[in-house]
Amino acid sequence: MNVKIEIYGLKIDREIAPNTDLSALIVDEAERQVGGVRDGDIIVVTSKIVSKAEGRIHKLAEIKPSRKAIRLSKFFKTPPEVMELYLKAGNVVAVIPVEKFARRFGRFFVEHAFNPNAAWKVIEGHPYLFVVDVDGKLLSWGGIDFSNAPPGFCTAPPENPDESAKSIRLGIKRLTGREVAVVIADTEWKLDRFGSVDVAIGSSGIQPVKKGFGAKDLYGKPKFGGVDNLVDLVSAAANMVFGQAGEATPVAIIRGLRYEKSEGGVKDIVYSRKMFREAFKAVVWESVKFKLLSKLL
Repeated sequence: MNVKIEIYGLKIDREIAPNTDLSALIVDEAERQVGGVRDGDIIVVTSKIVSKAEGRIHKLAEIKPSRKAIRLSKFFKTPPEVMELYLKAGNVVAVIPVEKFARRFGRFFVEHAFNPNAAWKVIEGHPYLFVVDVDGKLLSWGGIDFSNAPPGFCTAPPENPDESAKSIRLGIKRLTGREVAVVIADTEWKLDRFGSVDVAIGSSGIQPVKKGFGAKDLYGKPKFGGVDNLVDLVSAAANMVFGQAGEATPVAIIRGLRYEKSEGGVKDIVYSRKMFREAFKAVVWESVKFKLLSKLL
């Protein structure tokens, strides 16, 4: 059976101010641009406009850095106010020397940059990538984002992305009577290859992963897998209409995709810190054991 899936981008031409009713905005723009929302639509929203609507905006001049932030900023060439935001966002679990890598493997940056000179300025302004554990989710720079924000300002991710998604979903249902799913997407850098991809940081009304583990494959064998991360997949698909610069398309409607409804959210599929630590130790041990046995046997 052929399956047709459509993706519509909604352009938003006005600035999103604190307390903006995103549900009403999405309903109005969907009516104007694509004939309205329909039952079963998946509404994918960038975390940036959710942050702005929820007032998660920081003015750097008003941030008072701690002594720790001031000291760390000197080692990692980062403004102390920005370092303070990273420390407050969560637990820094890794630091990647982006500028050092860029100077050593510069061809990746030059070949794929819109403007190489501007790209180098960005790298020099952010010489390190801090991977921060924010409530179990690993986010680049803790989700602190300076793009598409006025100079001297930045946004922080929604405090509870799943609840934000639920609020938007219920708002759309109240206004239209339509049953939709809502996914909040953010952009993350891939650590094993050059480039970025949108992932889900919050969701409501959709089962985050497909429950197909152990289902039979074409030959009747139980399959190791079948648990596609659906909310990440729709986030990545929506990115094709979002863009990352000045496209002003922060909302996408994915239509025609079948999914299981759920009252849960992304938090339900995030590894606990305890589970992550134990799994990491087990992986390190088994890897060392494999290398040792490979040399001895």
